[in-house]
Amino acid sequence: MKSLLAFLATLSFATAALAQDEPQVFNAFAVSTAQGTIVPSGDKQATMVGTVKGLLFVETAEGPVEAGTVSCAASLRLDFDTRHQAGSGACTFTAADGAAAWGEWQCEGYELVGCRGKLTLNGGSGRLQGVSGEGAMTWRPSARALQHKPDGASDIAASGILIWRDFKLAKK
Repeated sequence: MKSLLAFLATLSFATAALAQDEPQVFNAFAVSTAQGTIVPSGDKQATMVGTVKGLLFVETAEGPVEAGTVSCAASLRLDFDTRHQAGSGACTFTAADGAAAWGEWQCEGYELVGCRGKLTLNGGSGRLQGVSGEGAMTWRPSARALQHKPDGASDIAASGILIWRDFKLAKK
């Protein structure tokens, strides 16, 4: 495989790349926005449920190249004493031609620092049917806005970056 760009962005290259036996290893990122709701879920604890989405870029020798979009569902548990957070969810990666790959993720980290973990691809549609893969995933929020509600919940909007490092991609 030549690159994730070949995999996600260009149909002709993707077909040839996925025919090879060895997994492709790449780095990618998405400049993203997140929206959700934070609900108190214990003494000095809260749970955030929402979505994180953005444009997907693959790192190549010539610099980042847009390769599609990503949309992730997220559930994140926050501890206000330690600032620790742990989350999980699912993502869909969509190429310009409509082919999609999806997977599940989990992460741990600290508020304002980010959440690190793993993304595991478990299938796809169209030309991405049968894909699998896994790699490190990091969500680093950079700005956020809260709108508190009378019931104790808060709406949240945030921006940041999703990062995938040393991601191994294969096709069954």
